[in-house]
Amino acid sequence: MLQVNVVNLGRILEARSGENILEVLQREGMEIDAYCGGFGSCGKCQVQVLRGLVSKPTSQEIKHLKERTQEGYHLACQAILVEDVDIDISASLARQIPVLVESGEAWLEEPPVSRTELVVHKPMLSERCSLQRTVEQNLGGEKPSDWTLRALEGLSRLEDRDELRFEVVSDKGGVRWFNPVSQDHSFLGVAIDIGTTTVACELLDLANGVSLQRTGSLNRQATFGADVVSRLRTIQDNHGTLVTLQELVISTINDLIQEGCQKAGKDPGRIFAVTFAGNTIMEHILLGVSPLSIGVAPYVPVFCRSYIISAQLLHLVVNPHAQVFIFPSVAGYVGGDIVAGMAAHGLDEKNGILLYVDIGTNGEIALVDHGTIYCCGTAAGPAFEGAQIKHGTRATLGAISSVEVEDGQLKIYTIGDTAPRGVCGTGLIDALSCLVKEGLISPNGRLQKNGQSLASRLTDDGKVRNFVLSYDPEVVITQEDIAQLQLAKAALQAGRMVLLQEAGRREEEIDGVVLAGAFGSFINPESAMTIGIIPRVPSVKSVGNASLLGAKKALLSREFRERVEILSQHALYVELSARGDFQDYFYESLLF
Repeated sequence: MLQVNVVNLGRILEARSGENILEVLQREGMEIDAYCGGFGSCGKCQVQVLRGLVSKPTSQEIKHLKERTQEGYHLACQAILVEDVDIDISASLARQIPVLVESGEAWLEEPPVSRTELVVHKPMLSERCSLQRTVEQNLGGEKPSDWTLRALEGLSRLEDRDELRFEVVSDKGGVRWFNPVSQDHSFLGVAIDIGTTTVACELLDLANGVSLQRTGSLNRQATFGADVVSRLRTIQDNHGTLVTLQELVISTINDLIQEGCQKAGKDPGRIFAVTFAGNTIMEHILLGVSPLSIGVAPYVPVFCRSYIISAQLLHLVVNPHAQVFIFPSVAGYVGGDIVAGMAAHGLDEKNGILLYVDIGTNGEIALVDHGTIYCCGTAAGPAFEGAQIKHGTRATLGAISSVEVEDGQLKIYTIGDTAPRGVCGTGLIDALSCLVKEGLISPNGRLQKNGQSLASRLTDDGKVRNFVLSYDPEVVITQEDIAQLQLAKAALQAGRMVLLQEAGRREEEIDGVVLAGAFGSFINPESAMTIGIIPRVPSVKSVGNASLLGAKKALLSREFRERVEILSQHALYVELSARGDFQDYFYESLLF
């Protein structure tokens, strides 16, 4: 065995000869930026080898690191261990990112999971009856069809007493929890949005529907790639990785639940309901079901329906018999997060023509035409997450998040108002919009000098032309970056055009755009319209974390769950790869 000494963190890891550094870090749960999942294309997993021998720099390392290879810098995914090494991973250590947990209000209606208290009396000697049947005769509403063994064990605690007050937690399927009433009467639920990049969690009081605490963090799966395609690829290469990815997302969720309960002063054991909304691949991985069938034609998931299971099957740090509800999906690339968001905002019940857009690594789009829903998923790629962008980064401290031109001068704004360390997705869209408006980008996406004041920010090293956002420290947008952004925006634009064609509508007929998700909430709508990500419409509304709002409503309303089922079954999915016109629209959409 070899040893990897991570100097900046003071940890010594064991490794096998022939492993690369990223594999060792992933196995130990150490989070570094690896947007491409370890294929060397993003250049983000930079580490410095301070002592010891690794493989010679590959062509990918030379491309991304250039002269820094002389200082011992390597890409963790390319550096194969030869002997014991000391490394510094501070250059790529995953930083805390703000997670959008603001979603909207949800009200308690008829909850899918209920809690009651009742006094259980032993039957008379002359009655031929079990304690279970006695309880069922005294429970109002639907008669439970099943009891968990833990509920029966709780009922047995009546023992030699003639009567005892119990609390009962039940759902449509039966009695989940039956226990003598304790001093803690809390009746809690947790709504969770599982994103490819982040996970958001909200703790609610199910007795009154009040939100108690919100938490969020980076999805620990991110070390295996920034997008779902990277996750699929890593499972395909090693099927055992599916278990690792499931464990990573569940550990992320459990930490958020414990953090929320600690801040709210609540016991996680009093959580009796959990709802999950995520894209189709994330929901498959959560349940430990291989999503590989989604990655190859005809791109079908193993399941699309909703599922209700017990929390103990997922090893969640809640009451083991809590009801867990998994949102239904529409198709492989239109998941439960989109279903949750559209239902939460009642788009299936609105008149008019609306475009619902969730911009992420997999851009999901829905066209709602007077209640009829057409939807698709587009391979927007991770460019908007900062992947495959020279100085791209996630929305962390120091990321350039906004760019504007005022009186001929470029102004940049960073998260935390600190020195820039890169540019995140919203900053990229703003910067691209400014370049288009200033005429510094030709219709085909080439950087060009046109005599305007910002032209002085164009640099040319003889091979690549760049646009300088910041001189010190240097942050640039390269011609290759613009090409990546062109592909991402063209995928979204072409997907929209296909849906309009399917509905027999024109872009001018769209009444408004609804932007969902963290990214959509911070995009400057004018910038997005300038470069074609969304159409020019009278109204653009950002709705925050719509998926989390849907997950909250599913905790509080049985009727909402029924609506969700109907929406997922009636939505008309359009598979873009099967459409001959998608490529035509895509090539047209590459132009600015």
